[in-house]
Amino acid sequence: MKHSKITGTVAPLALVMLFCAALARAESISIPEYRQQLRNIAAREDALQIHPETAADLVKDIPDQISVTTSSGEISVNNKTLKDNLAAFAAADEQKRPELLRQIQSYTQATLAAAESYDKHSADLSPAHGKLDQILARHEFKKVQGPSAKDVLLTRIYRWLSRILSKLAFRGAGNFDWMRLIIYLLVGAAVTMLLLWTIRRLRRPQEDIPEREIIPFAPSARGWRTWLADARALAQQQDWRNAIHMAYWAGISYLEEHGAWKPNRARTPREYLRLIGTRAAQYPVLAALTRKLEIVWYGYGSAAEADFKEALGQLEKLGCR
Repeated sequence: MKHSKITGTVAPLALVMLFCAALARAESISIPEYRQQLRNIAAREDALQIHPETAADLVKDIPDQISVTTSSGEISVNNKTLKDNLAAFAAADEQKRPELLRQIQSYTQATLAAAESYDKHSADLSPAHGKLDQILARHEFKKVQGPSAKDVLLTRIYRWLSRILSKLAFRGAGNFDWMRLIIYLLVGAAVTMLLLWTIRRLRRPQEDIPEREIIPFAPSARGWRTWLADARALAQQQDWRNAIHMAYWAGISYLEEHGAWKPNRARTPREYLRLIGTRAAQYPVLAALTRKLEIVWYGYGSAAEADFKEALGQLEKLGCR
């Protein structure tokens, strides 16, 4: 009996301890900690070239989801795409692995670049909140509300009149004709009001389209002018490599702001090229910017003032002036 009582007491305590431990593991991490996690993942991905058998262990070590604490609140980062790609790498044969590994590394580097650029210059989302307040203050949003007490009262009155008229219409043959006339008049008035409302609605000037959703970590969250200003500031310091890096993201932010694709914080440069398509007028410019970025940033190639001016020239072709 004593043993069963002890077991019945210890089991709930063990469940509570496990629950608390799970909560501890689910705590949020800061942006610097998240950047360090990405760097560690990138280093282990580089090691896969020599030890591809460690891919399964890397998949297990990467959490499915990470909660990152920023100055504007909590951001949830989903690692499903990265883990699926690593799992596909582990199951692939030796011929397909180099290409898969290159895509995985490019994906991680793009995510790391976005995380490093976000909030790098003490940027916050207060301008974005200001824009949101301006949008919600527009005329069209002031009318978006639930039914008022007046609307509820009128609806009840209409239903009450409908029930009375239905009963009177079939009470007797003598009353049938004029009651039917009243019903027809009411229906005609309702149709006329609906027609007038539709005409006025169609003649109204087209309302402004609400601005796109601002996604933290996405290139357009900071605005292409901010990216370009950062690029010029780095160029004044003769940091040509980082200046070209910022110039590239200025172009991506510009295209994203103008609806070239939906914002996403975890795309690679090659994915942006595929999204815009070879038939688009901006494709040659973006292709040139992408090649310059891959050589200078990801390939650690040498960069000079001429390279930065070439990137600025491509941005001007896009419309970034």
